[in-house]
Amino acid sequence: MKRLATARTGDWSALDAYLTDVAQYPNLSEPEIVALGETACAGNVDAQEQLIKCHLRLVVKIAHQYAGFGLPLADLISEGNLGLIRAAELYNPKFGTRFLTYASVWIKQRIHRAITSQARAVRIPVWRSQRLRKLVRIHEELSCQLGRTASQEELADRLGLSSEELADLQGDRIEVVSIDAPTHPGAPGDDSRRIADLLPDEAMVEPGARLSAEEVHDELLACLSDLDDRELQVISHKFGFKVQEPVSFRELGRRMGVSHEWVRRIAELALVKVRRAFADAEQWSHREREERYSKTLSRVNAMASTDFAPAK
Repeated sequence: MKRLATARTGDWSALDAYLTDVAQYPNLSEPEIVALGETACAGNVDAQEQLIKCHLRLVVKIAHQYAGFGLPLADLISEGNLGLIRAAELYNPKFGTRFLTYASVWIKQRIHRAITSQARAVRIPVWRSQRLRKLVRIHEELSCQLGRTASQEELADRLGLSSEELADLQGDRIEVVSIDAPTHPGAPGDDSRRIADLLPDEAMVEPGARLSAEEVHDELLACLSDLDDRELQVISHKFGFKVQEPVSFRELGRRMGVSHEWVRRIAELALVKVRRAFADAEQWSHREREERYSKTLSRVNAMASTDFAPAK
């Protein structure tokens, strides 16, 4: 059977042309529809096609009811047309049902499934999609009755849901937006910015915070200048100063051939010296601070390239 061409793109000029063509098909009376249905049921392809053409306006009417659910109107009409074709193929006047009613069921079913499977980046079950559409409809009706936006409590009471169930259902309305989408679609002028251009890079440290951290690090290295080689070795490896990842006292003891308690004691003595140096740091001149920093840095880098010295 010849399939009817439908507008599958979001091109509004193409959609307007399609709607103009649809308006040319005449309305049929109920006896004429029944006669066409009987002929189509007997396998007459031309009768099926005539039955479809005369109900294309029904598809457009139903598709408008589902605008705003994530699919362009052209796609809704296209999916509805597929449902109409299926209805024409299966309809039998002996059912005792008007073709208009029978076709509406197939059209809505096809549109429902299209919205569920195509309109969202994360697919949700059909029954949840139907509940979501009911939520939107009830919210609009209730807001019109009240003359204001319905509250969450009023909406939950009308739907017979608890606050938690309503919040869970509303979570399905969250839309996924591509970070490559333009920030101002359809805006005049050449605006090539994307949403990704406005998102902060969480992995990037702010310049002020990075500078502050570097200053603290340099000040700390300057304060380590008073430590002897054994204390500097323990502190550097314990806290990972330009050596490697921090290691535990137990691991340091194993590498140095001593107990972890001995290493912990050395670290405590070293930290006392570091705190004392911090207290005196305000009195250092800029030259003295630079000399202490350079001295400690060279000692720490040398330790990074050599093995652990055995404890004495």
